[in-house]
Amino acid sequence: MTGVPRNRRLSWAAVLVAAAALCPAAPTRAADPPEKLVAELEQVRQESIAAAREAQQRQSTIGTLTRDIEMLDRDLAARRRGLDESQVEQAQLLGALERLARHPPEATKPAVGSPIDRVRSEILLAATIPALRAEAQALAGEVEAIASLGARITTKEAELAGARDALPKDREHLAEIVAHRAELIRQALPDADKAARPPAKPDTADLDKVIERADAAADKRDKALLARARASLPKEKAEALTPAEADPTRPKELRSFAAAIGGLLLPAPGRILAAAEAGGSGSAAQGLHIATPAAAIVTAPFDGQIVYAGPLHPYVLALIIRHTDGYHSLLAGLGRADSAVGQWVQAGEPLGVMPDAVEPGSGGEIYFELRRDGGPVDPQPWLAQRDDRIGDQRVRE
Repeated sequence: MTGVPRNRRLSWAAVLVAAAALCPAAPTRAADPPEKLVAELEQVRQESIAAAREAQQRQSTIGTLTRDIEMLDRDLAARRRGLDESQVEQAQLLGALERLARHPPEATKPAVGSPIDRVRSEILLAATIPALRAEAQALAGEVEAIASLGARITTKEAELAGARDALPKDREHLAEIVAHRAELIRQALPDADKAARPPAKPDTADLDKVIERADAAADKRDKALLARARASLPKEKAEALTPAEADPTRPKELRSFAAAIGGLLLPAPGRILAAAEAGGSGSAAQGLHIATPAAAIVTAPFDGQIVYAGPLHPYVLALIIRHTDGYHSLLAGLGRADSAVGQWVQAGEPLGVMPDAVEPGSGGEIYFELRRDGGPVDPQPWLAQRDDRIGDQRVRE
């Protein structure tokens, strides 16, 4: 704007202000009809499930490639060590082969001596040459195997680098979807925080009492939502309104947990630990300890509603999901929650992430417990079919 007269600058400003006043303002998201918000929320939910699955598969691929490279490195090191330790034998073999190349048996004059000595020499030579050739072939095979291992390691390292480069993009994409989901929920339920306060930090380590209080708080929230929705409707419609209809963020299709055998998802990619390996609380008879990659994406094991999010001794952060038919899921050991109390989730929907790595190469451990009517239930018969090579599971049929 240097050199432009001040009065001309003011006139251009006036034109811009006038143009802005004449142009209709873009509609705000808050003005969207409830049906549109609900439909968009359902679409975003499915997008979040797909994005979380892709990120989890990427994390599993990174873990698989890392383990493969470690195994190949150990094999390569052992083979190289074997060659290093047999250098004397290799030198003797190569020397013998070199002498045979200079003086092949068929070009060698008959040895001086008795016929028996000559026959003996020929027999010895005939037995020695195949053995030398076999040793030479074995040595060449070992050298070729080392070269092949090196090539395989190089290929897998390239794949690993590509997966590691892609993972931050997966996380960024998922974060955008999760933020969009949260905004849609806020728009659909602008006064949800007034309906019922989230459960406070528990004053007990008794899981049954924590679940009981969390359920009571969720019921109170649902009643408040129902009362507020009925207040804006005619009497007949208000009386017919159900709690499920009063919450526009509740998915239209919530599957019954009693029929979920074979459909329960592990909440994070990783390996189920044996009881002796588990480093957290609980026992193998109560739940599963799963070794996960650092900062692994945590997803809902099945459809339900989050009724608790907060500390639960000895864990800094735990989530409790209420399913149908009296079932609850406990997920403990998260580093961050990207979902809130009262939020409805579907199987595979992102809930949060595991803690970052404490040191290079380290991972996390999530505790997953399934409960019904105050008691633990073995979750393994309920788990979906799983491909252990990539940690993939079928989410929804």
